[in-house]
Amino acid sequence: MTRKNAAEAAENGVAQQLQADILSEYFRPGEWLKQADIENRYNANRFEVRMALSALAAKHLIDHVPNRGYRVINPSDRERAELYEVRTILETAAGRLAMQKCTDDDVAELGQMVEDFEAAINTASRAELIELNMAFHNKFYSLGGNDLLITQIRELRDRGLPGREGGWETVASLRASNEDHRQMVEMLRRKDADGLNYTIYRHLNRWREFSKPVTDENT
Repeated sequence: MTRKNAAEAAENGVAQQLQADILSEYFRPGEWLKQADIENRYNANRFEVRMALSALAAKHLIDHVPNRGYRVINPSDRERAELYEVRTILETAAGRLAMQKCTDDDVAELGQMVEDFEAAINTASRAELIELNMAFHNKFYSLGGNDLLITQIRELRDRGLPGREGGWETVASLRASNEDHRQMVEMLRRKDADGLNYTIYRHLNRWREFSKPVTDENT
């Protein structure tokens, strides 16, 4: 590995670690990020941290406030609703692509993911459930084969996570989410495009039923 490649890998590593900590809410929504703290936490130098902060600002996971620094995003109710409206458009489109290209083996694999999540609801940690959930969605949308669309969906999904509370606080909400997954798989199996569109819409908008977004009247 060349010196340039090593430097790029280090910068990407800091950005990935920082992003993971933001999404897990180690750094809370609206929290100001202190460069010295980040350097110490990730054993990084000042340049690596600056590049990581710039990269996450470009993804809209942190805000850059001139003369003040960077802080974790904390979407307002309106911003969150707009994010989910755009996600609905993109994810229903991705669902149609998945339906066109999926195989019986793909459907079977997704079905097993649903069962694995159901079995884990009462025993797995929140982090483990999140990992299983992300694996399902990543597999589902990868079936369409459009990498740009998948990237946009993931970035919008991540932007909607900070500041959202209550989404998975009950077993009922976990089971409702997984039942949506089960129905998505069934719609793929039936080649029912309208049913799949409706299920994706319902799944994306369950946050209105179970979640309690943190509001900020000043944003």
